[in-house]
Amino acid sequence: MRIIEDRRIQRLQRLRRAAARPMRPGRGMRAATALALLFAFAALLAGAPALAHYPWITVHEGEDESESFRISFGHTFPEAGLLRVDRLDGVRVVQPDGGVEALELEEREYHPLPDATEGAVMIVAEQKPAYWSRTHEGGRRASREAYPDAFSCSQSANSMKAVAGHGTGAAWQHRQGHALEVVPLVDPAGLRFGDPLSVQVLLHGEPWVGDVRATHAGHSRDGGHDYALTVRTDADGVARMVPAVSGYWLVQVHASEEYPDPAVCDRRSYNATLTFTVR
Repeated sequence: MRIIEDRRIQRLQRLRRAAARPMRPGRGMRAATALALLFAFAALLAGAPALAHYPWITVHEGEDESESFRISFGHTFPEAGLLRVDRLDGVRVVQPDGGVEALELEEREYHPLPDATEGAVMIVAEQKPAYWSRTHEGGRRASREAYPDAFSCSQSANSMKAVAGHGTGAAWQHRQGHALEVVPLVDPAGLRFGDPLSVQVLLHGEPWVGDVRATHAGHSRDGGHDYALTVRTDADGVARMVPAVSGYWLVQVHASEEYPDPAVCDRRSYNATLTFTVR
């Protein structure tokens, strides 16, 4: 996201310099064009959240059935950049019997999974809420309190869940109370390709109506903007889909709302992800 932002800001700065040059005879049309482009590009920046990055958990199964996981950050599934451990608010494993074990992660790419009693586990993590403002100086991790003249400001609150392992258990049934949460209504660990999958999306604990996107490893190689499935939830917040390909799958949801104090920020943005393997 930083590279994309830097390029946009550099282009914006060039347009601003062009618009600020004094008009000379015969150059009025070019200056007016530059000014129009400046406003158009500012509008483009304001509408760029579709390119925003989000986190998810990628589980790796070893040849001896040992497992590890990484916390990816970007929009190129299944692996993109890494989300640093110091940007996490908490990581835990829900065991098949419902027991919860907090994990202390080191700054590394792959993290070992603790042994499960028997059956599939669910890994749960939250990203620390963070501000992102688009300013004349570029993208900044700060609110309007630091940059009152920012083009736009958003606060992200992202969460992620992953079902890992073989067998059955109750881990997947446990809601985590995230502001935006994808709750599977069937056990993802038991899915075979062609099996139907239903999930319920909750925003602040209430059914949420909107688009749910899903994709699988290997589907898109053009930057991750192409999803295999997009379905809309019903009035109960339930989305129904059929993962028709074996492999590692991602279900992703984005929602936003007005920030409570407009002097601090404009929007509060939520991303929730659920990852699992279809056998």
